[in-house]
Amino acid sequence: MNRVIRREGNISKFIGWMLVVMAILAFITVIILAIFAEPALLLFLFGPVILLIGAWVNFHMGARARLEITPEEFIWCGFTGRPRRIAWRDLDRILIPAPGSRPRLAAAARLRNGRIVEVDSLWLSPTNPANILTPPDHGEAQRALIDGHKAYLARTSWTP
Repeated sequence: MNRVIRREGNISKFIGWMLVVMAILAFITVIILAIFAEPALLLFLFGPVILLIGAWVNFHMGARARLEITPEEFIWCGFTGRPRRIAWRDLDRILIPAPGSRPRLAAAARLRNGRIVEVDSLWLSPTNPANILTPPDHGEAQRALIDGHKAYLARTSWTP
């Protein structure tokens, strides 16, 4: 079972390309104004640089932010920080958070050693209008995590 959940990747890439176009247009405008008006206007080149940095962050987020279910483990990460992973063999159970829990909490993983690891929805964009206006729907991610664990248990014929 290989599955990747990344709802916001396409939006992030679209915004990244918009920022690249805006940066190129701003760069051209500043160069033309510096040539024909005032050379001191070259100081305003920081604007296009900031737009290009924003584009890089959006491209990076679109490529990296994900919840990935593989036969051996699941991995979740956002556009910042390191990917987190839990092997199915170390997992006892996937716990669904109670209603009213933190909006970004998708699930909790109870490990065989008794430790609880919170699975935050880092793969969902916090700036997407749909996630700002309403709490994010974690149903797809929760089903994928539960199905992945069930598939692992069925493959190894292990019962809890």
